[in-house]
This record gives sequence, structure tokens and C-alpha cells, in this order.
Amino acid sequence: MTWSAPIWIYLWLAGMAGGAYFTAFVVDRLTGGENKRLLQWSTYLGIPLAVLGVILLIVDLGRPERFWHLLAGFHPASPMSMGSWILLIWVFVAVIMAVLWWAERFLPAEASGNLRAITGALAWIDVVFAVLMIAYTGVLLAVSSQPLWEGTVILPALFVASAISTGIALLVIGAMVGNVIHGGRSGELKVAINQLFNSEDWTISGKIVARLAEADAIVILVELAALIGFVVWLVTSATVGASAALGIITTGPLAALFWVGVVLLALLIPLALDFANWGKEIEKKAVSRAIILASSSVIVGGLILRAVITIGGQI
Repeated sequence: MTWSAPIWIYLWLAGMAGGAYFTAFVVDRLTGGENKRLLQWSTYLGIPLAVLGVILLIVDLGRPERFWHLLAGFHPASPMSMGSWILLIWVFVAVIMAVLWWAERFLPAEASGNLRAITGALAWIDVVFAVLMIAYTGVLLAVSSQPLWEGTVILPALFVASAISTGIALLVIGAMVGNVIHGGRSGELKVAINQLFNSEDWTISGKIVARLAEADAIVILVELAALIGFVVWLVTSATVGASAALGIITTGPLAALFWVGVVLLALLIPLALDFANWGKEIEKKAVSRAIILASSSVIVGGLILRAVITIGGQI
């Protein structure tokens, strides 16, 4: 099986959607439920990404009816089947949560309270599938027989860190763009978002956005450590072809993408920008621009990471 662009874009989108939801869920729980808006943002941003991922998977299969074969039964031994089920269940639950949030406006206070209890339970269910989505994107490759991917837990760890990092970056950009829209004059767009959130107050505080950017710096350090561990594993691995596979991405045809796209864009540039602006007021234009640049770099770098690893394992 050849995994072309739709597959590594699918892995990137699924990981980012899961990472954003997982991060927002953790933040909401750690703050005593005071960041429901962030959880809603992660859901509304994640649903289209996950749906697009499913569409890309269908496109890569070439024949849509083959996709339904993946869903015809539950096959734990098939990573592709498991991934499809995980992604679709997460989307299904997320859509139900979005509908229930929207429906709260039409119900009396007591009924709305019951509805919120239901969405709270669904949020716990969806975070389980978000974690599975994050982990699956790396496990899918690690269970293969390719020298670059085979038999290491470090590759899934690298993809987990990258998924959470890109998810945080998505939340940062989404929150900052949303705050700009809220404070601007985009009347029709603002009304549409009001309807989506069932409220005129759907902004994310600058303090939370700044903490997210700082958290992303920590996650990037973990991702950097995982990448170094992955390289060391390939160098010392007894797997036939492992060192040659490493050469393909570090000194061979994918070297430019690896060093510029992964090392610089995904890791070092955003890490430097986040630490340089650590503790500074995000309301300052220079700081907000730096954080947006760092988050954009993380998202693009996350895509390139998956491209390099997926392509590199097939050369």
C-alpha cells in the first residue's frame, strides 16, 4: 500500500483536531469548568478538520465503497479500520455536543441544566476518543514493517507531542482571530458566531491565550526530545535498513524538508518565539504577532513532519 499526500494530511488533521480538543478539555477541567468557551472552540474547529480527514481517506482509497468496508465490521487488528472508527465516533459525539449546546436556548432553565449534564458526560466520552485519535496517528506507522517506522514506541510519542502542539496552536490562532472578530465590525459574521455559541460572549481571555502559548513551548520541548530519541533509536537499532532510512530524511532527498520544515518550523522557531514572549502582555501587537507566527509555524511544521516521516518510510 502506498500512502500518498491524502494520508499524511489526514494524519495531520486528525491529530490536530484531537490535540485541540484534549487541550481544551484539560484546561476546562483544571479551571473548574470556567473555560467552556475554549472547549466549544476546540469542538467547532475540530469537526470540519476531522470530516475533511475522512474525505481525504476516502479519496485516497479511490473507490468510496471501499471505505465502507472499513466500517462493515470492528477489526481491532486493522490499524486503518480502528482509525476510521475512532475518527468517526469522535466526530459523531462532537456533533451531538454542538447540537445540544445550540439547543439550550430553546429550553427552560431546568431542562437546560439537564442538557448541560448530558453534554458534560459526552465531553468525557469524546476526550477518550480524542486521546485515541492522537495516539493512533503514530501507532498506524509504528506497526508497519518499514525500517523508518517499525517497532519503536518513540515514533508514536513524537506524533502525540506533535498532535498536542498543533492542537494548541490551532486553539491559539482560533481564539485570537475570534477575539478580533468580536471586537471588530464584522456584523453578519459576529451574529453567526453568536448563534453558534448561544451567547454574545464567546471570547477567550488574553491570559488563557498566553498560557496556551507557554504550554505549547513546553510541549515542543517534549516533541524535540522525542525527535532526538527517534534519531538515536534509528542510529542504534538492530532493524535492517534503519540507519539508511534515517539517512533518507537527514541527508538524502528529504533533508531540506526535515531540517527546515521539521527542525526549524515545527520546533526551534516557535520555541524561540514562545520563550522570548513568555510572561509578556499578549495585548501588545508585537507579542500577539509573535505568538501568531509561532503557532502558524507549529501547524505548518506539523504537516511537514508527517509528510517527511510518511514519505521517508516508503523510499
